[in-house]
Amino acid sequence: MIRQIPAGATEGRITPTFDAGSVPKALLSDHLTTVWAELIVEVGFVEFTQDQPYYAATARPDDSVIIEPNTKHRISPSEDAIFRVQFWEEAS
Repeated sequence: MIRQIPAGATEGRITPTFDAGSVPKALLSDHLTTVWAELIVEVGFVEFTQDQPYYAATARPDDSVIIEPNTKHRISPSEDAIFRVQFWEEAS
C-alpha cells in the first residue's frame, strides 16, 4: 500500500527534531492525529505500526511514512534515530 498526501494539501506545523531520548512518550504508544502527517527520518530508522486497518512500515532517511488522519498508530525509533513529523492540512 502506497500512501500519499492528498493533492492540494498544504504544509502545516512541524515538530521539533526528536531522537530516541527526546521523543515524547505519547508517540511510543497508540495515539492519533486529526490531519495527515509525514514521518521524516534524518538518521537511523523509525518503525511505524497501525493496527486498524493493519499497516506497518519502516521510515529511513531516503523515504518517509505517510500517516492517515484519525488512525491509531505508534512508533519505535532506533537508538540512533533523528526524526521529525510534518503535518499537512487538506484544502477545505
